[in-house]
Amino acid sequence: MMTKLLTYFFAFLLFAAQGNEEARKGNEAYEKGEYVEAEALYRASLEANPENADVYFNLANSLAKQGKAEEAIQAFMEYRSMAETPEKKALAEYNIGSVLADGEQWKPAAQHFRNSLKLNPEDTEAKHNFERALAESNKEEEQQQQQDQENQEQEPPSEYAKAMKKRAEQLVSERKYQEAYNVMQEALKVDQTVQNFNDFIQRIGDVDEIDS
Repeated sequence: MMTKLLTYFFAFLLFAAQGNEEARKGNEAYEKGEYVEAEALYRASLEANPENADVYFNLANSLAKQGKAEEAIQAFMEYRSMAETPEKKALAEYNIGSVLADGEQWKPAAQHFRNSLKLNPEDTEAKHNFERALAESNKEEEQQQQQDQENQEQEPPSEYAKAMKKRAEQLVSERKYQEAYNVMQEALKVDQTVQNFNDFIQRIGDVDEIDS
């Protein structure tokens, strides 16, 4: 089964999925709350059938349940790249937003809930979560504006920033420089800690210009 990630906003929604024996056992382990075992089974399933998008989705959920936010985001992005319909792509965006919301990374969470709504405008849960994340993000920005930002040391990259960099690195390895550059630019808009990778972003941009 594919499971829409549980956050404190909403309960589980179940989706049908197909997979091999390891995937089925992974679902059983997941439903029992045995997330480490589920992760191992999903990974074994993907070794046998790396084209099964639903297993990436379930793997991401099992990683999120273990608090492995960075890995979960990467797995959801892999699922999104393989998903064939807007509704399925919206699920990936929704769950990335949920992972970020659980970590109180409100601005990028709001962006991904917004992405989910663009793909599936009828999703009332995504709308609710987007509005909540946006409100929290605005509150954080107001608080930040009240603080003196001068001479403040640069914050280390967040899990979201690191996940986006790894996604961009994967795209670079596939020689998809423009797509990699766009990933980092979009991430930069919602998470200032992505600035830690400015040199990397500049290199991608330079290579893309040459490649173009």
